[in-house]
Amino acid sequence: MYPGCLIRIVFTLMGFSVGGTFGALAGYFLGSFLESLIPKKKGIPETVLYGITSLSVILMKSDSSIMRSELYLFRDFMLNNFGKTAAAKAIDIFQDIKDEVISIEESCEPLNKILNYTEKTEILRYLFQLAYVDGNLNQAELSVLQSISFKFNINQQDFLYIKNTFFYYNRQQSSSNENRYRAYQTSNIESDYAILGVSSSDSNEDIKKAFRRLAIENHPDKIEHLGEVARKKAEENFKKINHAYQRIKKQRGL
Repeated sequence: MYPGCLIRIVFTLMGFSVGGTFGALAGYFLGSFLESLIPKKKGIPETVLYGITSLSVILMKSDSSIMRSELYLFRDFMLNNFGKTAAAKAIDIFQDIKDEVISIEESCEPLNKILNYTEKTEILRYLFQLAYVDGNLNQAELSVLQSISFKFNINQQDFLYIKNTFFYYNRQQSSSNENRYRAYQTSNIESDYAILGVSSSDSNEDIKKAFRRLAIENHPDKIEHLGEVARKKAEENFKKINHAYQRIKKQRGL
């Protein structure tokens, strides 16, 4: 974890303690400014590149065929996050192993040694995106994602948070134009609870604890090995968590 990561986390927590959700956001962006003054590590270990590629292959092959759209998403993910050289290397790895029998456990093992918890959740989020590239998540793909999550030691609440995020987004995207706004209105609070991994029957204290845990575990500053695009996506996810919590607070009068 580089020094800037600690700066953002400290300022975010300080902001939350003083000004709640909005204070956390203000602290985060202040920490971001200070972090921008500190040089960051660059590059990606080859074992990380191989691990992500092999997990992508396993997921693509889980429903028996590799789609062109899946290949495009894989290529774009590698290119946007790691650059041309790493993307070219990843494509070579893909071609070498796409016809092999690959173990989820063996693919996850080197990633567990290098990546932190937040980075592994970002990899899982990318894999969910890969599974949903055709607009649907089938049982075979879900089973692979559950196995990867288990081998990554990602807790069930975080797995459900990622799964629910994609489920509600995909459901809204598939709504017809005339019903889209209505569907959003009726499912908005429901999806907010799902984003935090809680239910409407949970206590205020349980919801606060869930938010604080997610805010820490999904903090963008913990993304060290996955590139700038992954960091920006993590920032969007961090905001989504905050916005969901803010809407729940408003609904409950907190």
